[in-house]
Amino acid sequence: MPSHPESSFDVTVAGRSLAAVLHEGDDDRLVVFCHGFRGEKTGPNRTFVRAARALATHGIASLRFDQHGSGDSPGDFLDSRFTDWVDTIVALTREQQARGRRVALFGQSMGGSAVICAAARISVEALVAWVPDASTDVFVPDPAGYVEEGGQRVGNAFWEDAHAADVPARFREVDAPCHLVFGTADEYVSTANREALVTAAGPHDRVDVLEGFPHSAWTYEQAEGVIARSVGFLTAHLPGPGAAVAPG
Repeated sequence: MPSHPESSFDVTVAGRSLAAVLHEGDDDRLVVFCHGFRGEKTGPNRTFVRAARALATHGIASLRFDQHGSGDSPGDFLDSRFTDWVDTIVALTREQQARGRRVALFGQSMGGSAVICAAARISVEALVAWVPDASTDVFVPDPAGYVEEGGQRVGNAFWEDAHAADVPARFREVDAPCHLVFGTADEYVSTANREALVTAAGPHDRVDVLEGFPHSAWTYEQAEGVIARSVGFLTAHLPGPGAAVAPG
């Protein structure tokens, strides 16, 4: 059984209803989880659920949500835009901060890229990004007007936005301590895109490049190790009231 209550609800951002789940905590700390391209709020192989429940054992609340057109949220994935993803993360974070929360961000794949771009615009306590894609290569729009992957279609605009965002430059603008995780056998994030972010990391950041790890199809044990390191990073940089803040 989860150590803290969990509840499903709808949250409205910019007039759009989004499906969300709240894992309650003990104080003012909250982690906002942001899924990847064609993903949803449970994360790949339910890793977001596992990470959120692990954070709850440390008293840290979590908010998992589906972007517009993804998961259980209304809308069509075809209409998704990367800039909308970033704007949604910024709006949710500001709303929680207005409620007195100390917020950290946690993203996977393009959700990882989106939280980096969001954290360049707003102040957060810490950031975790699993296999974010820097999207530094040239995007060639499909003449059909959309890209299809895994049976889902998204408009060219999503990727045009992502490539125009300059994720490595945004990463350099993030003040919060960051934990980035990559795999050397990633079938989606190229070595060049990985290195664009690795080389942009600052002295207060932690970067794990894991030998032989694919993009998201991690084994249970692989995922357990990554979850443990990421949860440890967040608990160190998002300490409970009265606790000492981790250096850097």
